[in-house]
This record gives sequence, structure tokens and C-alpha cells, in this order.
Amino acid sequence: MSEPNATEMMNRLLNGLRLAVTEMMTAMAMSEVVFAGQESCDAFSLSSEVVGLVRLDGQLHGMVGVACSKDLLREIVSRIVGLAPADLIMEDLLDGAAELANMVCGGMKTKAQIGNVNLSPPVSIVGQEYIAQWKTNRPTTVFTFQMDEGVLRVYASL
Repeated sequence: MSEPNATEMMNRLLNGLRLAVTEMMTAMAMSEVVFAGQESCDAFSLSSEVVGLVRLDGQLHGMVGVACSKDLLREIVSRIVGLAPADLIMEDLLDGAAELANMVCGGMKTKAQIGNVNLSPPVSIVGQEYIAQWKTNRPTTVFTFQMDEGVLRVYASL
């Protein structure tokens, strides 16, 4: 079987990313997730969300971020770790955002069946304390997922 061309690889990655988010949120956070659309952008600011980021290197270079409101992240992390939302501290939310990004990227890598791609340790950012501006030399695909508890966005610059 021949190596996929760049367009095929990108399609596999983006489809893998979409599937990974849906499956992970359903299995880990026990929440129904509905894909609500995708768009492209060149740059954007994350000012009030909690964001987890992972860089990719190797056969594929880029960055993937998972962003949502603090309230939604609190609900997701609560369901994953089995603690009441009110019992979670900021460190739990930062760890949760980073781990969500890590799991989404790992799921994307597996579902897209790509080989030599290394994932960086995840990083998390809380928006109202910092304004993070996402600028890359590649277009960014933004996936929007609707959950009962709010909106989850996944950003991919690959």
C-alpha cells in the first residue's frame, strides 16, 4: 500500500480528530457530544476559555488545542475523575485541560494510523489570567462540538 499524499493525510487526521473527540467525551466524560461544524481561520484569541495544547513533531508537525469554558471543563473533569465539580481546584482544571488535549491527540494519531509522530507534553492555559493568541504558519481548522453542558472547540494546525 502506498504512502498517502498530503491531502489524504490531512483528511485522515481531521477525521481521526473528530472521531477521537466524540468517542473520548462519550466514554470518558459520559456526555453526549454532537459535531456542530468546522471552519478555518488564521489566528484567534483565547481570552476566557481553559485550553489544553499539544505540539506534534516527526512525520507531522503542528499543534492541537482543546478549549472550553471553565464551567464545562469543571463538569468534564468531574465526570472523569469522579469528584464533585465544587471539589475541583484550579490545578485539577489545568491538569484536566492538558490531559484532554493529550488524549485527543493520541486518539487522532491512532485513528489516522500515522506513524512517526511525537506528542509534546501537554500545556494548559486559563484565559482570564492570560490572553493566548494562536498564530501558526498553517491554516487552523476549528471543530465545534455541542454538549448539554456547553460548547467544546478543538483547534488543529497541521
